[in-house]
Amino acid sequence: MKHATQSMFFKSNGVDAHWDTWMFFHEGTYYLFYLITEYSPGEGFGLATSPDGVTWTDHGWAIKASDKMVTYLGTGAVWKSPDFDSGGLFICNYSEWRVEDDGRQTQNILFAWSEDLMTWNKFGDDHIFKVDTRYYEQHGRWDCIFPFPRPEGGYYGYWTATPKDAVGFGFGQSDDGVHWEALPSPELIWEGADPPHSMEAGAVAEFNGKYYAIVGQGSRTMKTMIADNPAGPFSVAPVNYALLENSGEHKHTYFARFLRTHDDILVNHHAVTRFQLDTGRDICYWAPLKRAFVDDAGALWFGYWQGNEALKKNPVSTQFPASNRRVQIAEESVDTAGGVVIEGSVTLPESNLPESDWPGLYIEYEAGKGSYIQVGPAGVTHFGLISESADSSHREDVMARSWPFASTARFRTLLKESVLEFYLDDLLIQSYSLPAEATGRIGLLDRTGLMQQVQIWNAV
Repeated sequence: MKHATQSMFFKSNGVDAHWDTWMFFHEGTYYLFYLITEYSPGEGFGLATSPDGVTWTDHGWAIKASDKMVTYLGTGAVWKSPDFDSGGLFICNYSEWRVEDDGRQTQNILFAWSEDLMTWNKFGDDHIFKVDTRYYEQHGRWDCIFPFPRPEGGYYGYWTATPKDAVGFGFGQSDDGVHWEALPSPELIWEGADPPHSMEAGAVAEFNGKYYAIVGQGSRTMKTMIADNPAGPFSVAPVNYALLENSGEHKHTYFARFLRTHDDILVNHHAVTRFQLDTGRDICYWAPLKRAFVDDAGALWFGYWQGNEALKKNPVSTQFPASNRRVQIAEESVDTAGGVVIEGSVTLPESNLPESDWPGLYIEYEAGKGSYIQVGPAGVTHFGLISESADSSHREDVMARSWPFASTARFRTLLKESVLEFYLDDLLIQSYSLPAEATGRIGLLDRTGLMQQVQIWNAV
């Protein structure tokens, strides 16, 4: 394939659809792996690289499913072999559903190795990590090990599994990163929340001596559970339980993973468009990197990553002529195909201000029609659809982060084609998708004069 570069939200041009993403950072290069899903939940995975975590070169397919795969190939993660300093090997895992001797399909975890993170070689079937039926259902999920370094060497692992008689995730350990021992699923304490019907293990990271698991529930939300020990028990986070959420009809985002760099713990996830292939597979983007951090009270948050400042390449005029209409359209259109950064300050409205007068942004996706982002009291943010004439509007999504915003907050919007994300005071509020690709016409919703210092940049 031709190696083209792109920035901000990433979508491979070499395949028609991809879903989960996972990442690895090594010697100044970011490696992005994406699960290819053109006709099923997974046929293999591809690879893109970046020198800065912002501008990506796509290299296409890295691993393809074997001829034994009967349903789909599942997602994975990448880590160093524990003897990396002498052996120099990187390891990845993935899964395949195969027909077993009993004639039924079972999901198995497989492994591959690389010396350069670019060319991947499969281990043989003698390295398959099969379901441990002492603790887990034989024909349930068994997918996607996320490694966590053990103090004594080797790794703990967390993966998507089907524990017997419970909702939970897989847990185990490995001395060499390739041969794994399953352990009982960590106990999950659901005080303050209802147990989900299903769960996918995203990732685990340590902050201040506590272990934070980000777990998927029903392919619509990523939530936080916290433990004092890597083996659990894990409890529902009392604050900001839903890290990524889809409160409305549409599924805008899913499946977050941690990425450790020299300086920080970052997080990646994917942004889901409203479009699908004829095969029914969602068309997705990898969403820009974010910073994962824990506040003084021990709550986990996703925030704006300063590396994304590199997206501000070409300033655009920010004149919004006054108008009697609710929407004030900018004089100059922007390059939403290449990516746009919109920033400014917003004074949070008082509680008695009608929602129709809340400040915000208008992003056109069809002549005279746009998506809106409106900021209300205490930083509550609404997303929806509105006509330029403001004769009609339809709220689609509501996000209320339990954050002590000041009376005036800095906002940031990263927008490309039909996907965007919105921040207040560098806190991720929501990832959101438009009904169609943005046309390049943007506007302000600011009848009460609460928006200030709006600046815009094209990312290319």
